[in-house]
Amino acid sequence: MKKLLLLDADVVIDLHTLGLFDRINKGFEIHITKTILDEASYFKRGGARIKIDIRDRVTVIENVAVEHLQTVRKEAKEARLGIDPGEMEAIACLMQEDEGLIFCTCDQAAIKLLAFMNLEERSVSTEKALRTTGYQKKNLYPRHWEKTFTECIREGKALRILLKKLTET
Repeated sequence: MKKLLLLDADVVIDLHTLGLFDRINKGFEIHITKTILDEASYFKRGGARIKIDIRDRVTVIENVAVEHLQTVRKEAKEARLGIDPGEMEAIACLMQEDEGLIFCTCDQAAIKLLAFMNLEERSVSTEKALRTTGYQKKNLYPRHWEKTFTECIREGKALRILLKKLTET
């Protein structure tokens, strides 16, 4: 059984730009939220704007509980992190969906928020996800690197220690 991977819009767009979406789609059962499907509508290659049409190749999560969205919004505000609607919806999905669902994002604020919310075990860098499919090339963007991801997790944990402690006293 394939692992369940919830992709962020930036990752969907970048994987198309790099020609790697099919590879990740073969290695994982891909999920995206409705908002992310709308956000990831095209990518650019060689100056051309190319439409992304993946609805029939992924599972689209249509309904996200309002209370989970409110929790993510509150946590983002507490952590002083600006989170886009797609990432907010995806993180809310982690709160309501099967524990086998892993969020793959390269957005630094979203990665920090995952750690702030103690959800870092339910996330993965783009590089690490690709490595599990056997991909070993070095043509990824710095935002995809495991090193960048790990640093954001560390910063999110530090925010959790600092800010959660401040709000509890």
